[in-house]
Amino acid sequence: MSEMRKLINLLESIDKGESYKINGITVIDIDDFVDKNVDEDIDEGKYKYPQGMKGKGGADQQQNPAGKGQKSQKGAKNRKQRKAFRKKQRAEQHAARMRGEIDEAPEDEMLGAVTAPFKGQELQDYLQRIKDKEKSKSDKFGKPYIHGSNIEIIDDASGRKFDTDKLMALVMERPKVILKQNQKMQHSDGTSSVFYNVGLPALKGLAVNEKKKEFVIVNTCPGAGVCKTFCYAMKGGYVQWKAVSMGQSRMLNFLINDPAGFSGQMKAELTKAEKKAAKKNDKVIVRWHDAGDFFSPQYLALGYDIARSFPNVDFYAYTKIASVAQGEKPDNFRMNYSEGALRSQEKQIDFIKTKHSKVVPLDMFSDLIAREGNKLIKDDKGRQQFASEENKQEFKQRMAKKYVIQVDSILTYDEMMATPVSDAGMVYNIIVMPGDGDDSANRPDVLGSYLLFH
Repeated sequence: MSEMRKLINLLESIDKGESYKINGITVIDIDDFVDKNVDEDIDEGKYKYPQGMKGKGGADQQQNPAGKGQKSQKGAKNRKQRKAFRKKQRAEQHAARMRGEIDEAPEDEMLGAVTAPFKGQELQDYLQRIKDKEKSKSDKFGKPYIHGSNIEIIDDASGRKFDTDKLMALVMERPKVILKQNQKMQHSDGTSSVFYNVGLPALKGLAVNEKKKEFVIVNTCPGAGVCKTFCYAMKGGYVQWKAVSMGQSRMLNFLINDPAGFSGQMKAELTKAEKKAAKKNDKVIVRWHDAGDFFSPQYLALGYDIARSFPNVDFYAYTKIASVAQGEKPDNFRMNYSEGALRSQEKQIDFIKTKHSKVVPLDMFSDLIAREGNKLIKDDKGRQQFASEENKQEFKQRMAKKYVIQVDSILTYDEMMATPVSDAGMVYNIIVMPGDGDDSANRPDVLGSYLLFH
């Protein structure tokens, strides 16, 4: 079994609450570990149980008539009920947090972000592994990316090996610009759109709790599942250049320590961008997150407030949080549910009604792509292409069958760009090749974007 497959299996097991192994050690759910006859001392005023599942001393609590050490079918049933109830309760609490119905003090101090302290020997050891190029697999998914060139070595009386004070000062610098201009897109009707990005670190981000003056790890992608194994924002230019990763850390740090300042600066930049675009009759479009996600209801509210302040600017984003994808949003904000989330999120999505994106398996289209031997034959824009019109139509048939969608709803990216925006709702499903743009994610008439990564 490949390392990738093992990792995917591990993530899926964790999400389903199944037992799994790490370095030969079996990890199991607490309900499967505790003595089956141990009474749990639970404050019933603090917890709610489904009918028939009261805590210690409750009238509905089932006793084990078979005696100590013997299993009771009734007890096993209740354990399963408790386990299922707690899982459901966690899901409901998460959904409530995303709707802003649960206060998250003390996390509220940092825009509701879920954070963990990162200091002392743990931090020094991690910096050492970065310098030695010996990061573990758990480092990749559980620790923030820090470019080795941003870590300086020192020797002082305290015995520190790495200058964490200088690293902290770098992270705490405020970004000069929040909006990064990405591209300008010319449309078939003669109009143009100017795209801007707002980016955060993927999965886990490095920031500073500026009140406590200590580093924290921020969970920037709380809904991420198997997508962790192929995340594009954890490779290439995102990690190759030290300025890119440090810029993302500064963006995150600014956001969670001074959300009002972040919002104010972004609004000022958008005002300037709108004025500049108006001179050329261009449309301003903002992609929120080329990496990262709306990690808290407070952060989501900040994003929506900015969108409402600029009704003539289009905003769009990808998310792996079901309640964000399917919740209420400003008219000028398109939210795309992105495949690869935790199963607990995925199974809440109604793909018939929810705007979404999916990665198409390679074996669905590999035999239809133009190639000479193992070399791809690209089109005049340098993009992957189908070998023939017949192959394109064959892929549409395969796509319709696999995803249970109408063949006539499927367009290539170029076909979509030549098609006027429909006012009939989300009626199209778009084939997106490497090298195509991102317009389908922002169009109100597109339901699904299907990504063909080769």
